Amino acid sequence: MDKINLDKAALPLTKASPALKNQTPSQKLSAQAETAAQQFETLMALQLVKSMQSSLDGGSMLGGSVAGDAYNGLAEWELARVLAKSAHFGLKEQILRQLPGEEER
Repeated sequence: MDKINLDKAALPLTKASPALKNQTPSQKLSAQAETAAQQFETLMALQLVKSMQSSLDGGSMLGGSVAGDAYNGLAEWELARVLAKSAHFGLKEQILRQLPGEEER
């Protein structure tokens, strides 16, 4: 079984990313931590959206068909992404405050 190299994992901000090209290793790590915290907050928002959806009659905004299920999953993910960016749950900030060297946040 192949081992996964975490240094080269498929993260949005990697060594090849132009946004990280001229940053120090500490700045790169901070940017990657912020991305990971944002993604975690999005996952939590997704769980919230899924829970709310399950309370609907029929369990879905878009019906119970195969196509409805596919679109429903996409709609849930997009809604969660937008909620996490705009609703200011504060989870991302709490995660980042717990990291060493991030006390100023």
